[in-house]
Amino acid sequence: MRTPLPGARKLYVDAHIRFEKWVEPTEFGLPNARVLWVFPGVIALLFVVLVALGVSGSSTGVYWSVFGSGGADPDLLNGVPRPIRSDEWLVQSSWVVSQVQQGFPALNQTFPGGMDATVQNDLPAWDWSTLFRPHLLGFLALPLDQGMAIRWWLPGFSVVVGAYLFIVTMLPKRPLTAALLAIAVYYTPIFQWWYMPTTLWPAALAFIAMAATVWCLRSPRLGVRIAWAAVTGYLAVTTAMSIYAPFIVPAALVVLFFFVGAWIAEAKRQSLGFRGSFRRVLPLILAAVGAGVVLVVWILTRWSTIRALFATVYPGQRLEPTGTVDAKRLIGLLGGPFNELLAGDTSGAQGITLGPNQSEASSVVLYALFFLIPLCWLIAADWRSKRHVNWIAVSIAGCTVFVFAFLLIPGWDPIAHLLLVDRTTEARMRLAFVMLGIASIVVIVKRLDRRDIALPGGVVWSSVAVTASSIALVAAVLTVRNPAALALATNWRITAVLIVLGVFFILKRWAFAGAAAILIAALFVGSGISPLYRGVFDLNDTEVGQAVRAVDEKDPGTWVGIGAFVPTAVLVESGVRALNGVQTYPPTEMWSMIDPDKRSENEWNRLANVNWELGAGEPVVTNPVRDQIRVSFDACSDFAQKNVSYVLSETPIDSECVTAVETVSEGSSSFTIYRVTNGG
Repeated sequence: MRTPLPGARKLYVDAHIRFEKWVEPTEFGLPNARVLWVFPGVIALLFVVLVALGVSGSSTGVYWSVFGSGGADPDLLNGVPRPIRSDEWLVQSSWVVSQVQQGFPALNQTFPGGMDATVQNDLPAWDWSTLFRPHLLGFLALPLDQGMAIRWWLPGFSVVVGAYLFIVTMLPKRPLTAALLAIAVYYTPIFQWWYMPTTLWPAALAFIAMAATVWCLRSPRLGVRIAWAAVTGYLAVTTAMSIYAPFIVPAALVVLFFFVGAWIAEAKRQSLGFRGSFRRVLPLILAAVGAGVVLVVWILTRWSTIRALFATVYPGQRLEPTGTVDAKRLIGLLGGPFNELLAGDTSGAQGITLGPNQSEASSVVLYALFFLIPLCWLIAADWRSKRHVNWIAVSIAGCTVFVFAFLLIPGWDPIAHLLLVDRTTEARMRLAFVMLGIASIVVIVKRLDRRDIALPGGVVWSSVAVTASSIALVAAVLTVRNPAALALATNWRITAVLIVLGVFFILKRWAFAGAAAILIAALFVGSGISPLYRGVFDLNDTEVGQAVRAVDEKDPGTWVGIGAFVPTAVLVESGVRALNGVQTYPPTEMWSMIDPDKRSENEWNRLANVNWELGAGEPVVTNPVRDQIRVSFDACSDFAQKNVSYVLSETPIDSECVTAVETVSEGSSSFTIYRVTNGG
């Protein structure tokens, strides 16, 4: 006769039994509906609240330092705006506001001749392709603040949900572990410092595609397979329309390896044979074909834009050689546990040991490396004991080795070119380690959960040693080369312990504890990077923005902005016709005005920010850096007399060919609007 359990223990056992029933997988080894959708439902609710409040992580609050009336920015709810993230607040956000002002045209009319708004800059437009950019649809129906919130949160939360769905698909009885790991993925430094749709959608697609692969192979229900395939195909179009291969390539690489491994594994496990397994994955294949058709139509309908983009001097068609990670770059690659210092370094000067700036220095905690030894041991153990190949484990280990080979081993550029992996860069290839790290954890936990095998102590402690050694190496280098940088990572010792514990716990099958340690470590290295900001700092609401629009509405003309970044941003956001702004490709009409003989084509035929400075004579085009175009301006030149109506300048202009229209002072800034005259 069983002895009644003590009260506390009985409550624990009862709760455990209820939880086991709650997470009971389906007969096909897939998560039940509760496990699949409760956590995504919580994320969706949070998304709705943040969008309703118009809160995002945008750094447009940088402008408060220029236009603020003193004191704290009332719309800055938490954190600090990041000037280094100028691609977000200066480039893309400015063009988004410009689109709002112009009524969302497919061809933005700021530059003379126009610029295609549906390619590369990821802008909202009344164009059919916007249907495949869900993060932009909010701008077309909601106020600017809510539209920006959707643009900010939807790709990021899609990464969280995608990671969760992949993990619970593989580990259907571990939804809590999956939730912790999915949140940890979100706080990966490379995501937080490169937080844009072009970075996030490839990762979301990779996780969803891997989950869809498993669902299609395991579920006999055609409708379920079609649904997963349709979502995957849609996200493939969303991702590809960014035309930013450096982040697409690593995500596609991981998906390809996983797809092959999972297909072989499930075909053998279920004895499906090639035909049976092919029928299972056919919806995914058709979705890929359908996505390809959509993309071909999209490319053909804007072929001149894409041709101009690829014909630029920079970026053109950049190719990365193999083996570019030398000893210095290796420290940056291994530097994920120390990325806390990037957030603490407001000047950006101390992060140079890990990379040239905060964004380029951001990395990934290399769990894919830390778990490679036990992954290989499990593969070998299964083969020795049962002559069984764990094909998913093989695919993940193989992909990890391939990525490291691309980064570390030179001399096989033709093969890399044939496989298209040279379209990415060393810093962007780090994205692959996000998915590979999670996949490694999932495969190891899934195998250990069968309880017919345990990792030997030597394997466990070897992995722990690799983890600790990689962290110690970076700490030693920082101590010698840049102790001031290490001092900014105030919690690096705690982070290191948490990462080591996370690896240890996972290998001992304490998955929830391991996931908790990994999440806390992720918060140390990846939280607090983006601010929480209410609304958008819209320069049309500033006095100078209103003055520019008032002058142009009265007598429309072409504008030039002279000074630092603010005149350019004001002109772009106001929607007036201007010769300033970031061009994704050179507008033919604009540059035929500035350089009719194409003498400086090498300088202006590039993706770059076009700014102006005072000079003498006809425009002279230079490149201070490869993504900056600086043009000299003389109001008395033939160019200015024929083509420029107004100048917005931060500095006084002493010229007989301009007349001051209005001077506007606001905050710490002062701007003068000039009209170009004939000097008579």
